[in-house]
Order: sequence, then structure tokens, then C-alpha cells
Amino acid sequence: MKSKKLFALLMSSVMVIGAVTACDKPGADPTVSTDETTESSEQTTEPTVTETTAAPADIDGYKERTVAEVKDEDDGKIMIYGHNSEFVGLAEKYAGVTANDYDFIEISNNDGSYTEKLDAVLSDGNEAPDIFTCDEAYARKYLASDNTIAINDLGIDYSELTNMFDYTLRFASDDDSVIKGLAWKACPCGVFYERSLAEQYLGTSDPNEIAASFATWDAVLASARTVNTASEGSVKLMSGYTETYRAYLSTRETGWIMDGSLNIDPQIESFFDYAKTLYEEDLTFRAEQWTDSWENSMSDRTVISYWGSLQFAKYELGLNPGEGTAVNPTAGDWGVTTAPVSYYSGGSWVMASKYCDKKATSADIVRAVCINEDNLKDMVNNGEFVNSVKLMTAAAADDKFALEWLGGQNPYPVLLDSALHAGAVMTGPDDDAFNNAFNSVVGPYCEGSFESIKEAEEALEDQLSEKGLLEE
Repeated sequence: MKSKKLFALLMSSVMVIGAVTACDKPGADPTVSTDETTESSEQTTEPTVTETTAAPADIDGYKERTVAEVKDEDDGKIMIYGHNSEFVGLAEKYAGVTANDYDFIEISNNDGSYTEKLDAVLSDGNEAPDIFTCDEAYARKYLASDNTIAINDLGIDYSELTNMFDYTLRFASDDDSVIKGLAWKACPCGVFYERSLAEQYLGTSDPNEIAASFATWDAVLASARTVNTASEGSVKLMSGYTETYRAYLSTRETGWIMDGSLNIDPQIESFFDYAKTLYEEDLTFRAEQWTDSWENSMSDRTVISYWGSLQFAKYELGLNPGEGTAVNPTAGDWGVTTAPVSYYSGGSWVMASKYCDKKATSADIVRAVCINEDNLKDMVNNGEFVNSVKLMTAAAADDKFALEWLGGQNPYPVLLDSALHAGAVMTGPDDDAFNNAFNSVVGPYCEGSFESIKEAEEALEDQLSEKGLLEE
């Protein structure tokens, strides 16, 4: 499909609001609806859909294999592996499969158990899955390998994917630009900020106006200094330097490995400097992401901003976690604005293994969960940011998506803009391991354990070599 045809489709989607019936389910917001066309909320920033940001910008940019005519090679159950049960739940709901139709292996990867199991079964095919899911941290390991097959080999044509965000397809492509997996949701990120604190220390709580405080990395630094001075250190713009970590690295122009050797992109060195400035000027509480101190500050009105996706805001930040889970007492006093750069964090991809002998059933399930527009509309209704430019453009233009737990703001214009501009071309198979190793030396560098950035980079290289991630 040529880009002009695709662009026309995307532009027409701005004017079309999909009909979505609100469902009274845990986690669903009763205000969510797309049953009529309305003006976008004045609180939010309108994203601009252009030919260069629409996804995919040109489907011909991907290498398409011959689209196979598929069938199931046996009449047994389909084998599905998952790092959680989300995909299987969606398959039951939208593809109509039941426990009588599949065998499901669920293994958390908190300690690496899931990837160890996958590596074992994919090495010889014994008990290997037909299809399996992976989250962003390690999905590329399989998508870029010979252990997975192209979606064309499942009978899925690229013309079925023209509404998907480009970064989700780039991420799921191998080195030859062959698409090997699909995502049913996207996880673009923004800056979630506590309105009352922003009003007190930055002079505004309006999402459009507060955007200037986060427009560039220099602006973020200036805002951090303003807040620190005005509050005499009792309130910080961010809990720690790691809050900006994923966003900062998204601006790299080169990956971790080039020609088999460790590559230090200029942005890596810039982040060393940026983190050290925050540390030395005492502009954060020096709390790392995912630690107790970082989490505790989410509700004690001492930290203005947390950076992440809609899923992060709902569940990790606790603004609307759903039935049976404690809600952040500050819910409703938050808004979302744009980060200095467009980026994503998180997400899940489904792919078929090279041992898949249930290709027809696999294709039916993948289509039902990742492609079927009616099913994706239902997911939007239940609070998901789905992998559809058309549907999310419609949601961004509908003020009925204003969320009470975000102070009545529709978050989709901000997040849509981020999703349209996010890139994934620098993502490698072992990026999560490289990122974690890098993060582990940034803190000691800030604390003075290394005398120079060069010394910290040498420690990083040593650590990666010990883990077998660099060629000898």
C-alpha cells in the first residue's frame, strides 16, 4: 500500500469516531465512549497527523514475504506460552477459544525463568509453543532470531497492518525488515504531574502551559531548580535521575553494538552529565525507579512528576488501578503533558515459533486480538491505548475520554503524539541487559566512584564482557 493511500486513510480517521459501548467492568472508566463526534478538550494538546509520522509511513519499507496459505497440520490443541495471562484472556474473549482448545504455559520472567524456558524449548522443539508473548524487555531477542517466523508465514498480509503504530512494527522486525510479531496495545509515554504542586511551584496546572516546563532537557533542569529553590528542598520535580532514563536514551542515533563492538552514542555521555548535574545540585531525592522510596513519594505530595505510559499511571502510579486495589489518595489531582522527546516504555508482542504447526488457528487468534477493529474498540473502551492510529486518533478527538482520575483531562492527544513520533530502530536483541548494565554504572559515577565518564564506560564494558554480551 502506497503512503498516499495510507495517509488518506489516517486523515479520514480524524473525522470518524468509532462506536464503542461502555462496559461496566473492573478497571473500565464509565466516561469512556466513542459513540459520537465531539470537539477535543481544550485542556489537551492536539497532535498533528502527518504523512511522515503516520504509521507505518510506507508499508513498502518492510520486506514482505510471500503470504502463505495456511492450515493446521494437526487437530490437537494449540500451545501458547505467556509471561502473564493477558493475551490468553483476550484470546478467549475475542477469538472464542476455550481451555479445551489450548494448552497454556504461564511463567513470570522476574527472575529470568520465562526466557530460560523459551530458550530450552526453542532449542529442540520439545513442548515448544505455537505462539508466545514477550514483553518489551526481551521480545527483541526472539523477534530478531530464527526461532520465530514472519507474520506472512501465518497468512497475514501487511495490508492488514496499515493502522498500526510504526514503532511497534519496527520493533518487531528482524534485521531484514521482515515483520515477525504484532502488538495489540501501545505504550507511549508522557509526563504525569501533580496539579496542585505544579500550580504552587511552577505557576500553572494547565497541561498546555505546563508543557513548557518539560519542553527540552534544559527546561526540565531549569524547572527542577525552580522547584527545589521555591520549596527549600522539600519538594522535587522528580524523585530521581532514573525517571528520565528511558526518555533520554530514546534520542540515540546509534545502538549499543556496532560492528560487533560496544558503541557509546553521544547521548550516553550526555546522560552521564545530566544525571550528575541532578545529583550534585541535589535536585531529586536520589530515589531510583521501582524502589520503595520512589514509590512512596507518589502519594505524599513531595514529587511533582512521574514519567511513563497510561498503564504506568493507572497501575504503578495507582491513579485508577481498578477494583480490589488501593487507589493513590492523590488521584484526580494529576494531569499529563508532553515529555522532551517522544518515547515508549513497555508493551507486549505475540509471535509464532518456528515449530508452529497450528498456523491457521494461530492466525485467527492473532487477528482477533491485534487486528480486528471491533475488538480493539472494545479494548479502548476498557481503558487501553491500542495499537491503532485510527482508533486512538478518534479517541483523542473525543472529550468523553476525559478521565476523572486525571482531573478531567483526555490523555490521548498527548500520548497519541508520542506514539506517532516514537522510534524503535535502535533497539537490539539484548538491549534490556545493556540498559541495566549502563544504569548500574551511572549511579556510582554520580556519587564519585569513577573519576571520569571514560572510566565509567570502561567499567560498563567490563561488566558486559563478564556477562558474555560482547564479542571477544
